Amino acid sequence: MKRHVIVAALAAFAAVTASPVLAQSTANASVRAARVILRVSDLDRSTAFYRDRVGLTLQSLNEEFAVFDAGGMILMLEHLPKPPSSPSGGLAAFTEIVLESGNVLATHAAMQARGVQFKQEPRAVTSDDTRVMYAADFRDPDGHVLSIAGWVPRPAK
Repeated sequence: MKRHVIVAALAAFAAVTASPVLAQSTANASVRAARVILRVSDLDRSTAFYRDRVGLTLQSLNEEFAVFDAGGMILMLEHLPKPPSSPSGGLAAFTEIVLESGNVLATHAAMQARGVQFKQEPRAVTSDDTRVMYAADFRDPDGHVLSIAGWVPRPAK
């Protein structure tokens, strides 16, 4: 490509990106997580797990999807016609959904009482000057990793 064509293309790009309309639209182009879709092998079993054990509110259910209110985000379970060969395998092992709780220790106890099997008790994962974040993780029936997390006030010294 000739140099003058490259210079002209760069000048046109600079003019477009300097445009107040484009600058405003890119400045307001932030995104937020609105929903997560998990593929599951048994929709009925997974719906019962997220509703009855995790405690999410079921919004709708059909043959293909279960839709849950996950507190400001939507969790959708999509039934796969051909289930994966084994739980905890494939990409499910690399994905984690974090559910935040205002009282992570009470949430852990309630979920455990409903049959959720955690890998360990809630543990400190980070802290700031006044709080400690505790987290504990578990798996759903298809092997997806989930965790509960929440801030606990740091004990007075």
